[in-house]
Amino acid sequence: MESINSMRNRFIDLKKQAETALFSKNFQAAKERLEKATEVLRDLYQRDTNPRNREDYITAMNNLKVQHDRCLDELGEGGKKIRVNASTIQKKESGGANKPAVQKSSKGEEEDDGIVYEFNGINVKNFLTQEARSKVTFADVIGMEEEKKVIRRELFLTPEQQQRKVQLGLENKNFILLYGLPGTGKTFFAMALSNELSSFSSKDIPFFSVLCTQLKGSLVGQTENNIIALFEFTKQFERCVLFMDEFDAIGMSRTQASNDPTAIPTVNTLLTQLSGFSSNPNLLFMAATNCPYNLDGALLSRAALRIEVPLPSSAVLEALLKRKIGAHVDSSVNLEALAKALANAQYSNRDASNFIQAVLSELFDLQMADPSVEKINMKMVNAALGKSKSSIKQNEVARLKAFNEQGF
Repeated sequence: MESINSMRNRFIDLKKQAETALFSKNFQAAKERLEKATEVLRDLYQRDTNPRNREDYITAMNNLKVQHDRCLDELGEGGKKIRVNASTIQKKESGGANKPAVQKSSKGEEEDDGIVYEFNGINVKNFLTQEARSKVTFADVIGMEEEKKVIRRELFLTPEQQQRKVQLGLENKNFILLYGLPGTGKTFFAMALSNELSSFSSKDIPFFSVLCTQLKGSLVGQTENNIIALFEFTKQFERCVLFMDEFDAIGMSRTQASNDPTAIPTVNTLLTQLSGFSSNPNLLFMAATNCPYNLDGALLSRAALRIEVPLPSSAVLEALLKRKIGAHVDSSVNLEALAKALANAQYSNRDASNFIQAVLSELFDLQMADPSVEKINMKMVNAALGKSKSSIKQNEVARLKAFNEQGF
């Protein structure tokens, strides 16, 4: 009888064949491979009694269905689609069309935009954020002036300065860790930095943003393979920025994650891949986390620049209020006092933005009833304050303070 490991390998081979056929738009061949892979997966579900593995098989089956449905649509067989759930996976259906594949494939192939997204059977495009990059710059980042100076000194170098740096034996600081409480603007800061680099070099530097929770796979080795494929993806660019959000999702301390057997190989893979960034001055890796105290110590030590994105001060909040609603308030509203109140209540940048939206909504609602209303008054501000509050949790504040006091 064929072993479970052999069946798993056969399933992986069939899935890769299907992905290759999908990428080349050979939908008939892809459909046939997907159906064979489905049969193997059903056999695996019958034989493997491990509850966790059985959950993985169900997830894989549903993923297979997505690609199989696509094949049926392309072949004009949309009516033959089959629903997949925990019960149907246990029952073999003779002659029926089965379920579609997880990710696109075909290593080295190019999409219409000329960028290679496929590495080792993994479609990296699945991990990249879809929204267009905002054209924000450091001018849009209120505050953090010292941090901006440090970054300019370290990263904004002419070719001559970079050469001199190499001659002196100075290492590139190409791994930046942005950390801070939720909603403080870490992603915003990363986008601004990337745009500043593009302006400085007079050429567009690609900015790729990835949510780390999307890199985590349900099958053994899948997370590590996803990480490797992502870093391989960046090597095709002369210069680029890779930004990973929620970094603690894959960079959790190996000593703390005793109940997660994937933590050690995942962090080891990250450490190996990051060595490529540190040796290449044209690649910049940025990671963001709300929980730096959960990161593995080896990853923390690799971060050449560790920048806290703090809660906004009253001065920062006042500047934000003036920029967003300053032209719409009447004399009853004291923006300086309002900013101090928000700062004392520990409003994050996101909380402040939500509050501003609430104030503007109050103005809009009143204008709908009475078009003669032109300005925001204190009554509207108080109404908005009653509908908003800080999202910051005190235990998170305490843990972040303790982390900073450790001197990391």
